[in-house]
Amino acid sequence: MEFNGIGASPGTVSGAAVVLIKNVTQREEKKQNLTFEEAMEKFYQGRRILHEELISMVKKAEHQLGSDKAGLFEAYTEILMDDEIEESVKANIKEGESPENAARKALDDQVKELEALQGPYMRERGHDLADIGRRLAAAVSGEKEISLPELKKPSILVGDELGPFEIISLDSKHLLGLAMDKGAYTGHLAILARSLGIPCVVGLENVSGQVKNGGMCALDGSSGRFIIDPDRETIKTFYLKENARLVELINLAKAAAGPVQTIDGVTIQVCANIGSVMEAGRAMAQNADGVGVFRTELMYMGKSRLPTEEEQYLSYREALEELGDNVLTIRTLDIGGDKAHPSLGLEKEENPFLGYRAIRMGLDKPEILKPQIRAILRAAAFGKAEIMFPMIATIDELRRARACVEECRRELKAEGIKAGKPPVGIMVEIPSAVILAGEFAREADFFSIGTNDLAQYTLAADRGNPRIAGLYNQLDPAVLRLIAMTGEAAKQSGISSCICGEIAADPKALPVLIGLGMTKFSVSASHIPSLKAEIQKLDSEKCRLLAQKALKLSTAAEVLKLKYSQDCA
Repeated sequence: MEFNGIGASPGTVSGAAVVLIKNVTQREEKKQNLTFEEAMEKFYQGRRILHEELISMVKKAEHQLGSDKAGLFEAYTEILMDDEIEESVKANIKEGESPENAARKALDDQVKELEALQGPYMRERGHDLADIGRRLAAAVSGEKEISLPELKKPSILVGDELGPFEIISLDSKHLLGLAMDKGAYTGHLAILARSLGIPCVVGLENVSGQVKNGGMCALDGSSGRFIIDPDRETIKTFYLKENARLVELINLAKAAAGPVQTIDGVTIQVCANIGSVMEAGRAMAQNADGVGVFRTELMYMGKSRLPTEEEQYLSYREALEELGDNVLTIRTLDIGGDKAHPSLGLEKEENPFLGYRAIRMGLDKPEILKPQIRAILRAAAFGKAEIMFPMIATIDELRRARACVEECRRELKAEGIKAGKPPVGIMVEIPSAVILAGEFAREADFFSIGTNDLAQYTLAADRGNPRIAGLYNQLDPAVLRLIAMTGEAAKQSGISSCICGEIAADPKALPVLIGLGMTKFSVSASHIPSLKAEIQKLDSEKCRLLAQKALKLSTAAEVLKLKYSQDCA
């Protein structure tokens, strides 16, 4: 029997099936006779348990997947602790619901709102909320929502659906592949499977009801094929296809060694975004040309206190040792507002993206900023480090930040502690920084264009709000024109500029960005080999012609229709 679904993660494998069974039996509702206060305390206790599990998931995700994908689990923790959810639980309990049903209903109401908006993105976000609701209800009741099988031999896991919690909890030692009835290419299961390198097919509709435990099956994670009881010829064909894919990956890795050039000889650097020292090692294993963004705040998620100067110094020095002669660009703590830390005692803000965060908080709280700068200066004496300040909006902020660097350097000298003199740059992610890019370029040593936030602030579209997901697009001509302005200002002043947002790893955007004069990119380490391979297929002059066309267009949809092979004349 053959089924056709959605190829979600490449790889062709065959092996014994293990069918995932969810605990779908409904519990009998027992009359608990709890007071409102007792019911809420039961809810709070369950929420605490789930929150601790989520913090553990964040750390495990950082270890297995890197800091970018760990952000998914951080988002779960934020949703779990949302005030609106808690108020809804209170209202449900007052209406007579049990604590667990009150929790599930609170999340179900949010899911219904998203489903009413329609579209695949909304459905995926709805699945996230429904998953949290089931888990929260289970934690409140003291039960588990799903039991994962123990894989004792190489197997293909087949089921209805699998959430981020389950995939990060799986022992991948014997996991050959995943075949799921539900899901989409853009879903979290697909994203995490690709990050882990697990072949995966989703959207198979009812395959889990057709497969027998232990029965032989085969899947092709590229085409979306899933076969029950494949014959020997099919198994052989799948084996040869997978072998060819692995050879291609090896060749990609070889081609990624060292900086690469376009067809006409323009050298392009491809660096890595990292969130921990461990990721620095991974980045170098993928032939990164350095680290473009060290997201330092991600090293300390789940801790009750901020890191000391000594702890930071040791981490930065260890990362520099991993990089050898390559540059480590360290972004100062980008916390506050939407990424709060328990030790800061910050109040919840109505609009955290426009609020008290990043360099704004650092300049206001030198007791937080100065230990980090001192740690970077000390580490810079032993390698090629750079300091990068996030969320710079005004020239005054940059001058104050640079003055803080000089103050820390003087202090270290007076204390007889060796310190380096690293370049000091800024994240260009606020339109005001683009408008004054010429002035900033005279006072900063380099630019790093954070297109995630630049698009958000330019289009006035919260990138985390599903209701306006269609408005948020980093290929919008308005965003591209700001990138062009920033790059030109950097070029005129003789400083470098790097693209470090999600757009940097988008093969559709790559020709346009190179055409805008970008010669340095910073992406997740897993994207480096394929990105370097794509760069070597491009001619920078043709890219320049393509970019000129893109800048004259009016919508992101029009930009997306451009094709390098057709629109470079």
